[in-house]
Amino acid sequence: MKKTLGPDWSADEIAAGKRFAEQREVHTASAGGEAAAPIGDVQAKVAEVLARHEAALLAYPHVVAVADGSCREGKAAGQPCIVVYVEKMLPPEELDEASRLPEELDGVRVEVVEAGEIGILPMK
Repeated sequence: MKKTLGPDWSADEIAAGKRFAEQREVHTASAGGEAAAPIGDVQAKVAEVLARHEAALLAYPHVVAVADGSCREGKAAGQPCIVVYVEKMLPPEELDEASRLPEELDGVRVEVVEAGEIGILPMK
């Protein structure tokens, strides 16, 4: 007969786990008071949106790379977002409308980071 092993937790450990889960929900609640999606779900959405829009983002002038990452500024700081790396940050007034990157794509925040020129390192 096949025996399955399960957790052997005491009632106190189970109760502590439930309290931890409840506190996590309170801690991760969004500014609007609704519970935030688990971080894994958010990261999956960011990756999916990035995959759909990667080629279009790379076609913008001065864009050298795109990646999924974490927001660095504003209310979304620390939350998953799409990071677009550009050679040099330019003020919005210096860019024509077609050259301005979107602030969000399909509900996912887009952050722009100055990275400089990216190239291939020489072999030694």
